Amino acid sequence: MAALQRRNGSYRLIFQFESKQQSLTVGDVTLSEARQWKAKAEHLLMRVKQRLLEVPAGCSINDFLLHDGKPPLSPQNLTKVRNTTLQQLREAYLKVFANGAIESNTLATTGIHLSHIEATLGKSFALPLLTLANLQEHVTRRQKAVAPVTIKKEIDTFRAVFNWGKRNGMVTGEFPANGLVYPKGDEVLPFMPWEEIERRIKSGGDADSLWQCLYLKPDEVTEFLAFAQVENVRDYLYPMLVTAAHTGARRSELMRARIEDVDLKNAVLTIREKKRARGTRTTRRVPISKLLIEVLTALIAAQAGKVYLFGEGEAELTDGQAHKAFMSLVKGSKWKVLKGFHILRHAFISALASKGVDQRIIDEFAGHSTEQQRRRYRHLLPQVTRDAIAGVFG
Repeated sequence: MAALQRRNGSYRLIFQFESKQQSLTVGDVTLSEARQWKAKAEHLLMRVKQRLLEVPAGCSINDFLLHDGKPPLSPQNLTKVRNTTLQQLREAYLKVFANGAIESNTLATTGIHLSHIEATLGKSFALPLLTLANLQEHVTRRQKAVAPVTIKKEIDTFRAVFNWGKRNGMVTGEFPANGLVYPKGDEVLPFMPWEEIERRIKSGGDADSLWQCLYLKPDEVTEFLAFAQVENVRDYLYPMLVTAAHTGARRSELMRARIEDVDLKNAVLTIREKKRARGTRTTRRVPISKLLIEVLTALIAAQAGKVYLFGEGEAELTDGQAHKAFMSLVKGSKWKVLKGFHILRHAFISALASKGVDQRIIDEFAGHSTEQQRRRYRHLLPQVTRDAIAGVFG
């Protein structure tokens, strides 16, 4: 927060920046104008604190505020902007957000996307030379290897990082993606049961893409969990899988789960989210089943004195640890077609949808549903859809 102070007929702002008290002379203005300056300064300082803006190197905080967060570049900084390479922008972005402001797997994906951009343009590519033709070259190169939706994600990541660099004085100009042409893509297939996938594969369907669409029926989930309990690849894995299957929690959410998040008395699990709201850590609460209560009761007893629910308990599991444990479990078994923890999230949502549970309740339990995602589950109400046709045509 900033404060206004009037001395000798002139207003000035008093505020804190980098743990030091600062002052900025506003001048001989009306009280109304001075309050407008105060509001604008507080907004800019808040965005700097949130890391949405950054004060450029060599720029004072006063100059930053006086120029509405867009101070003119010094000759030295202007030279840096003109010479900024793709590699320099990538390294700067990843370094800033390595502090946990972005979820670790999201940051890792950003790095992967930028690596593909670098493979097209080169690490030493000078960003002031970036044109629509350069971006189109990337689209053309990548369309031979990946789906159009993946190419678009790479371009969107590049755009976001470029605009961050622009806000922080590393690049200038607009990201030249207007008019970019993507190859035509296919809509993602809806989720489907095991037997339908096998039928499609026998009829010539692509096995890899079809198994990505698998959802497990409740009896198959029960069978898989029984298999995981017997195999016991890691002590934490079976409880983690039951939690995923009975709450729809994502792998990253399971990794963050703490013992304090389990309310056995009221049979509720609080899930710590990161995807629902940008820049804010949100939560959702999901009722837990009788089986999950039993499993978590035993787990909490074993984890007494620890912080985290799964793993060693002293620190969060990593993506690598969780994924490796899952793949070790399914290797060489009938379950080897399962791609990871997310299959249990699909099963959870699919089971609710197939029972006609209100979409608003599904959204509340699962979190972060989009209309495109909902469409992939709607066909799982076969009796409802059959009754609709029968009601019209008999």
